[in-house]
Amino acid sequence: MRQGFWKHFPLAALIGAIIAFEMALVLMGGFRGIDEPKAMTAVVDAAGQVVPYSNTKVLGKLLYTQYLYPVEIAAVILLVAMVAAIALTLRKRKDTKTVEATMQLRARAQDRVELVKMAATRKAEPLMAAEAEEKKA
Repeated sequence: MRQGFWKHFPLAALIGAIIAFEMALVLMGGFRGIDEPKAMTAVVDAAGQVVPYSNTKVLGKLLYTQYLYPVEIAAVILLVAMVAAIALTLRKRKDTKTVEATMQLRARAQDRVELVKMAATRKAEPLMAAEAEEKKA
């Protein structure tokens, strides 16, 4: 992981600077046009006057006035489900096989393989003798 750090650092720094610049541009410039929804439709009221109408604005008012408690209950249920899902995935299990990273980092090639020279227990048979036995069988 450390080997490729300096190799990729200039590109990562450039991307980080671009993202920081864009965030600063949005925050310094403000949120212009936030009061003027883009999807406006005109509605004629009872007096015959044209009134601007936004479905998003009406839906927001409806959700946070008439349906405030159901929205809050749904939010709490989703929050509890999210915490439960995280708790279930982070619990310790007995059947998992884990590897200690510190032991892997301390390992050396000399500790991994040990070459042992052993005397042969019997002499190897010549190849022709083995083939002759196979033909008999």
